[in-house]
Parts: sequence; structure tokens; C-alpha cells
Amino acid sequence: MPLKDFARGLRDGVIARERLRRAHPHAWIAGEVLFRGDPRRVRLAPDVAIKGPTVIVVTDGGGLTGSALEIGRRTYVGEFNNIRCAGAPIRIGANCLISQQVTVVGTNHGTAPGTPIVDQPWSGEGVVVGDDVWVGAGAVLLPGARIGDGAVVAANAVVRGEVEPGAIVGGIPARVIGRR
Repeated sequence: MPLKDFARGLRDGVIARERLRRAHPHAWIAGEVLFRGDPRRVRLAPDVAIKGPTVIVVTDGGGLTGSALEIGRRTYVGEFNNIRCAGAPIRIGANCLISQQVTVVGTNHGTAPGTPIVDQPWSGEGVVVGDDVWVGAGAVLLPGARIGDGAVVAANAVVRGEVEPGAIVGGIPARVIGRR
């Protein structure tokens, strides 16, 4: 990638982040957050804190057009996170702790044989994180993850599918290892 294209992308991300900040003055968004997308597709409740560097992408792609990000009141999003809606909604509830180096992805590429992966349509139904959830460092929430209220996702766990309210899950793939 030519340096001028890199610089343009960085500048555009800074401009988009400032638009996001203006649209949500009741939230705290660090200067190192890189935001791409339409701030009108983002809903940040009061007292949301997003630390940087974190990447947030709320754009459509791969034939999908449902990108949206919603983060509930008093939720903390730590450093070095990667939140990518990519055509599907991501909803994170109130009073949540999203540790550092967490990846939340709303969609995936198709994997059918005979067509290059980059040419395949995307699929995925987004991610829903309930209220009072703690997502540990390095965890990955894949398309279709539905995490119930009060659950804990252990560090480095990979979640796809349902996590019951109050469950503590860990591992790859994540499985119940305890209860709150």
C-alpha cells in the first residue's frame, strides 16, 4: 500500500472518530480509537468508556447491509480491541467489562469450495452481549455469539453460540467451566 493511501486512511479514521465523539458527548472515546463507518449507526449510552488503541468498524460489506453498534450504559471497552460489525449488528449491554485484546466480529467469509474466499458472500447474524458481562483479555466473540446476562468469558476463550446467563465459560471452543 502506498504511503499516501495509508495516510489518507488514517486521516479518514481520525475524522470519523471525531464525528463519533460529537454524536456521543456523554461517552468517553480515547484519542487513539480508530473508527470507520457511519456514526449514525452507533448508539453509545451514557458513561460508556472506550480506550485506545481500539479499532471499531461499522460498515457494510460482503453483500450485507445491517451494520450497527450499540453499547449500553456504564460499559468499559479496554485497549487494543477489534470490534467489526461488517454488515451485521453488534450489541453490548450495560455494566459490561470488555478487557483488552478482545475481538468481536459480526460476520465471516463463506468457505464453499471452488470459489476464492475473498469472492464469497459474507454470512453472520452479529453478536449480542447481555448486561453485566465480563469478557476476559484476548477473547474472541464470533458471529452468532449470544452471551447471557451476568456471564463471564475467560481470557483467550472463543465463543460462538449461546452462553447461558451467569455461566463462566473458557476454552476453544468455549464451554461452561463454572457459575457466578
